[in-house]
Amino acid sequence: MAANKNDTGSKAPAMTVSKTMTRDVVTPVTIVTFVVSTVTGIMLLLHWNTGLVRFSHEWLSVVFSAIALWHLVKNWRAFVGYLKRYAAQAAFVASIVVSVVFTGMTGTTGGGGVNPGAVFGALSSATLEAAAPALGLPADKAVEVLKAANIEAAPGETLTAIGERAGKTGAAVASLLAAKRPL
Repeated sequence: MAANKNDTGSKAPAMTVSKTMTRDVVTPVTIVTFVVSTVTGIMLLLHWNTGLVRFSHEWLSVVFSAIALWHLVKNWRAFVGYLKRYAAQAAFVASIVVSVVFTGMTGTTGGGGVNPGAVFGALSSATLEAAAPALGLPADKAVEVLKAANIEAAPGETLTAIGERAGKTGAAVASLLAAKRPL
């Protein structure tokens, strides 16, 4: 490759498209998608699901994953070199185990497994008078519990409708009621 003069006037090898792509495009995109995925992930964890948080988290995580895979393929030899170290192997295995355990605790097997999302979805679409007994409260007591939390509710309304008016999800209303049931 022909040499180019840099800003100081000395000769330097021409930069390849791949290095330019990595430094000028891929690195900033990786940083931004990592930060957005982290922030939106924390927002989802804290149930701040307003606006496009979930959509942004899911799709920008896909972009981040694609870039991370590209980075892994591009740097495969270095990655394999890291895995020759025992500390790196231990960290790699530990992170896989922790990920599988957390996923197992929250995911479903699809064949009769527990799906909390489906349960809360069904509960959220039920009326307060139908859902309250399942949560261990009579409907009138559920209305009182919600009023004490500054949430207006009527027995014939769905938990989703009650939650939307209060800036919460139906699942959050169900959780609030379940936490107030008599032991």
